[in-house]
Amino acid sequence: MSDPLGPRVRRLFATPLIELDLPDSAALNAALVQVIAARRATHGGISRSNVGGWHSDTEMAQWGGEAGRRVALEALKACGAYTHDMGMKGAEPRFQMGVEMWANVLPAGAVNQHHAHGGALWSAVYYVDDGGDRDSGSLVLLDPRFPMNRMYSPDLVFAENGEMEETTVRIAPTPGRMVIFPSWLMHGVRPHAGPRERISIAINVVAIRARK
Repeated sequence: MSDPLGPRVRRLFATPLIELDLPDSAALNAALVQVIAARRATHGGISRSNVGGWHSDTEMAQWGGEAGRRVALEALKACGAYTHDMGMKGAEPRFQMGVEMWANVLPAGAVNQHHAHGGALWSAVYYVDDGGDRDSGSLVLLDPRFPMNRMYSPDLVFAENGEMEETTVRIAPTPGRMVIFPSWLMHGVRPHAGPRERISIAINVVAIRARK
């Protein structure tokens, strides 16, 4: 039992990370595989943070069909539940939430370099296919305080109950799961090494001033 008069640790200013598993994701993912393959067959893709692989245009909310719309709506619903407008007066919202969405297809060896999403409020990734290897191709989130927390004593880190504080968090790709985080949080994807292509959908949720 801890000493009630002993030191207490309060962790301040946490970075929110939202994870949710979509119901009936097997059928949803099968439909997404088809619609992404169809788009890929007619569009060469663009180059952003990806090194290798195929990055679609950011208009998947328009060409993604019913399956794509469901992913977009799930992201909007989750982000809306964790967003509060401090200047809102009455019941009329001052902002509308919009999305830009794209598909990422990574063959073995492909990665996404670390980056953030300027101009957006929330960012999300939805996993369609882990490529047959959940131990590779993980999403890597960087501590936003880095390198400040390593500047003076790089070998000394905060520890509590024997657990050391980490400067990175890795999240394995899990089909049917959506991971949401603030758009300013630096993130990337480790090299994929599976026998199949790793397929995911990235989403930016943007706040747009509502028209009066």
